[in-house]
Amino acid sequence: MRISVPASSANLGPGFDCLALALELRLTAEVAWSGDRVKLHDFTSPLAWWAQCVAPFRSYSGTLVDFDDELIEKPNLFAVSFFKAVVNAGPEYNLPARLEAKIHSDVPIGQGLGSSAAAVVAGAAIAESWRKGAYDAEQVFQAAVEIEGHADNAAAAAFGGLQAALLQGRKTRGRSLPWHSSLKVALCVPSETLKENTSATRRWLPENLKRTEAVSNQRSLLTLLYGLETGDGDAIAAGFEDRLHVPHRKAMIAGYEDIVGTAREAGAFGATISGAGGSMIAIGNGDMAKVAGAMAEAYRRHGMEARPMTPEVAKQGLNQEPGA
Repeated sequence: MRISVPASSANLGPGFDCLALALELRLTAEVAWSGDRVKLHDFTSPLAWWAQCVAPFRSYSGTLVDFDDELIEKPNLFAVSFFKAVVNAGPEYNLPARLEAKIHSDVPIGQGLGSSAAAVVAGAAIAESWRKGAYDAEQVFQAAVEIEGHADNAAAAAFGGLQAALLQGRKTRGRSLPWHSSLKVALCVPSETLKENTSATRRWLPENLKRTEAVSNQRSLLTLLYGLETGDGDAIAAGFEDRLHVPHRKAMIAGYEDIVGTAREAGAFGATISGAGGSMIAIGNGDMAKVAGAMAEAYRRHGMEARPMTPEVAKQGLNQEPGA
C-alpha cells in the first residue's frame, strides 16, 4: 500500500494546543509485508524489531535522507507508532517478520510543521492496515494522540483542512472548521533547526495567566476563527495576537518582529510562529510568493538563511493513494 500524510501548522497564534492547519507538504510511505509473523516478546523494543525486520528492507528520501535509525536523540516515530498501534489493538501482539518500506518526506523536520505527527499518523495507519486490511482515520487519529500527544497536529494530519482538537467528555476529537477559499499561506523555514525541541520550549511558558490575558486570548481566538471563516483580513490580523506562548517563544527567532512586519508590508494579513517554531507562517489572499520571499529576506537581515514556501492548504489528510 501507499499512503500520504500532510504537514501541519499548529497554534496559529492563540489556538495553542487546539488548532492546526494541514499543508500540502507530504510524507509518503510505500510498504509491503510478508505473511510471516513474529511475536512481540521476541524483541526488547520497537527499534529492535525495526532493526531486524524492517531496516534491511527500507529506504528514506527527501527530508529523511540523512535519518539514522539508531539515533537515540531522534527516535524513529514511524517505527514506534507502528509498534504501539499493534500493541494497543489487542492481545495478539504479532508483528510482520518482514516489512519493506520506502518512506519519503517533504516536511521540514524540527521546524514546527508537524513532521512528528505525520510520521506517527503514517505508522499507525500502516499498522491498522497490516492488522485489519484497511485503516479507519478516526482510529488512527486516536492512536496518534496517545502515541505523540499533540492532538492538534494529529487532527490536521489525519483529517486535513483547518482542525480543532476538542475534548468531549474524556475523548479527544478532531473537528473541521471553516477556511475561506480566498485565503492562502506563506511559510519561511530557517536553514537551521532550533536548539530546543517542542517539549523544551514548553518549559518557557507560564503556568498561569492573569485574568485579563486569559480573556484577551479567548477573544483573539474567536476573532481569528471568524477571520478564517469569512476571509476578513482585519479579523485575522487582530486574531493573531497571543498572550500565552508567542511572547515567550518569539525570542528564539532572531528578528521576529521584523519578519512579522515585513510579511504584512508585503501583503499578508498577519504572520506568527508555526507550531513551536522556528518556521513562520503568514496568511493572506494575494501574492503569497512575494510574502514568503519578503520573510526570507527579513530572516537574512538577522543572520539566518531561510527557505520561502507557498504550500496549498491540504483539504485531505491521511490518504491511501490511487493504485496502491
